[in-house]
Amino acid sequence: MSHSGQKKISSYFTKFKPKDNGEPTNKVAKKDHVLPVDEGNNTEDEVQEKAQDERDTTTSSSVITPTEKKTQDSPLRDDQYHAVEIAESETEETPSTSKQFDTLSLKPHSGTVFRKGILPKGWKHDQKIYFQRKHPWLIVKGPNLGCSVCRQVRDLGAEKSRGMKLSKEWTDSTVKAYGTNPRQQQKSLRKKIGEHAQSKAHVATLKILENAKKDSLLQVTAKAQSLQMSSTSRIFRVAYKEAKRNRPAYGFETEIDCHQLNGLDMGRILHSNVACSNIQRHISSEMKRKIFAQIIELSPKISILLDEGTALNRKSSLIVYMRMQLPGMDSPANIFVDLIELSDLSADGIVSSLLSALKKDPINISEDFLSKCLVSVACDGASVMFGRHSGVIKRLQEKISPNIVAWHCSAHRLELAVHDVMKDIGATNHFKNLLDKLYSLFATSVKNRLELKECAEVLDIQLCRIGRVLDTRWVASSFRTVEAVWNAYPALYKHVTSAAVDASRDSSNRNMYTGLGRRLSSIQFVANLGLMYDALQELSELSLELQKRDSTIIDAHRAICRQIAVFEAMVDRQGKHFSQCKKAMEENIFQGVMLHKGKTTDKIIEQGQFFRSLAENLRNRLLSTGGTNSADKKADYETLINEVKVLYKQYWPDELPVLYGESDIESLCKRFNIASRETIRAYREYKESGGKEIKRQFKELLMALHTIAISTAECERGFSQMNLICTSTRASLLTETISSLMFLNLVGPPFKRFNPIPYVQSWLAKGWRAADDTRSKARKEEDLECTRDLDCVWAFLEK
Repeated sequence: MSHSGQKKISSYFTKFKPKDNGEPTNKVAKKDHVLPVDEGNNTEDEVQEKAQDERDTTTSSSVITPTEKKTQDSPLRDDQYHAVEIAESETEETPSTSKQFDTLSLKPHSGTVFRKGILPKGWKHDQKIYFQRKHPWLIVKGPNLGCSVCRQVRDLGAEKSRGMKLSKEWTDSTVKAYGTNPRQQQKSLRKKIGEHAQSKAHVATLKILENAKKDSLLQVTAKAQSLQMSSTSRIFRVAYKEAKRNRPAYGFETEIDCHQLNGLDMGRILHSNVACSNIQRHISSEMKRKIFAQIIELSPKISILLDEGTALNRKSSLIVYMRMQLPGMDSPANIFVDLIELSDLSADGIVSSLLSALKKDPINISEDFLSKCLVSVACDGASVMFGRHSGVIKRLQEKISPNIVAWHCSAHRLELAVHDVMKDIGATNHFKNLLDKLYSLFATSVKNRLELKECAEVLDIQLCRIGRVLDTRWVASSFRTVEAVWNAYPALYKHVTSAAVDASRDSSNRNMYTGLGRRLSSIQFVANLGLMYDALQELSELSLELQKRDSTIIDAHRAICRQIAVFEAMVDRQGKHFSQCKKAMEENIFQGVMLHKGKTTDKIIEQGQFFRSLAENLRNRLLSTGGTNSADKKADYETLINEVKVLYKQYWPDELPVLYGESDIESLCKRFNIASRETIRAYREYKESGGKEIKRQFKELLMALHTIAISTAECERGFSQMNLICTSTRASLLTETISSLMFLNLVGPPFKRFNPIPYVQSWLAKGWRAADDTRSKARKEEDLECTRDLDCVWAFLEK
């Protein structure tokens, strides 16, 4: 103990020194009074404990006054005490004791009730005074002890290190003595006070309060959080960039190392591939929560787009999109919602998985919301989806609303119409078989591709890839193949004729090339090539029109009707490329290649029959709501289109009746769950203005109509994005992880517009660690590329 400390204690003893007559100056003071000392001095401890035992014996034999008895019998709440209860000193009989408390300048909370005589077990008032003078932070709260500093700070913030935390007992003032006798109780309290005074957490709180003298505690905390936020935000931005670029998480550590080498502070932790994946899932979840919370609040009319698929992880999945037009949008947008893993591929299983995924956090879309806002459901023509009696859409109509518009993807139906034409016109199969043969010839042989490329370079022809034609792909893909054959026709013929006389090939290959050359130079193939070029060009443009994101039901109807009229006109009128082929047939030369009459088995596609079949099959397939030729689907489509036409000026009669279109408007409002009377009044003003003035109520009907999805091409784009994420080297990704990465790619903002701060804040609020957190182990940096064999080689580069 220091000299100054001994001087203070000795001056304290003089106040209780007995008078010459042997009587003490104060009733509280005793002749054998000894103050407690630190636990390290065993001799003084023994003396103090012996004196305490004698005082306890004297106290126990004293008479308790009625006031004191009442105090002891009545219970006392914890909130009636403060950190230092100096009010007790006011009731003591010794003036010197009160004076000692006055020097501490500690005051109780206003309104706090104190009672005298309640102290920690084994303590008297002099122990309380001594320890509070030595440790000003000590709280005496009735029988309990606490720490005012730890209670004030509560959170260590940036001062926190691994294994360090504030004691809940000291912050809540619930530290109690243990032991069966006063000696053990005093010893336990001295030990607890000494250990707490030397603890790292308590020292850190003192440091925080010392810094707070220069700057407020809030500013210190904000500054510490600011430092944490900056490094953690950099980590989040890198993780978001990796997701946007479809990069695997195992390269995340290298990205962090690159930024650190560039001089940026990237923190201590959150550098692993697991941390990268967790951050990406967190960002995706928070984005979904914010977006769909706004969607639920705005309650726009929506359509759901569904499609099934299987990724490289060999798990069947259902991709879900929502089509809606939010305030500020000029046209509806298709928003990716989720990729749902399907364990049950039946209609009931798909519906159950869909609704449970929509209800689950962070989407939180209920069936009540769907019954109010769902307008239509679009999907492909699979029986499990579009079954008339027990398909997915039928189940949704029964469960959500019978007014849901069921729509079979128009782009898929166009493909089905083309396949119907191939069944009607057998000659198209001969043309398809020859192009498939060319595809297999060049797709499986690098040598043949190189030779074809050389022939194209000699003839100065730009070569395009030859693919399949009229298969399961979009019609636009078939057109690109026919266009490639048309443009590369001289190079193709030169290659097959050269290969037919190549002595390095065996006889079977030479015979095959000889046959291909004869078929390519036949007038039948050239005529069919020109005819298919014209037809597929028209079909390709129609397919692309139906696949547009902003295409509406009335736009699709106009495009389909226009295309049917074009094909009906081409029954008697030759197209551009077919006319060139007809002229080449008369001259027996096409693009420098001499033509000849083919075999009797080679057929020319009859022009009138072919285009007439195209027009009829397009009418049967596309002018209905479903993929079948059933009368009820066609009737539903005709009814819907007739109701929609009254909304567009170009379909109005020359003289408008007063009540024109109001019954159709009322029917549409009932179908889309919109207030009819307000919409009808707005429609009347719309007619009076000649289709120029659109009121808000009428605009709501137009937006609901435009929300109907006429194609599920967006789902196919989603599957393409899924294949970019789930590659052969990442085939073990969970469906939930793939869905999160797809959402970041398809819905997340561009990298430059991404603000990581809100996501870092929610990350820390959920209890996850910041990048600068010191409680976790820092990443052990290992140079996996470093080997002893190359060390000496790399040393040359450092010179």
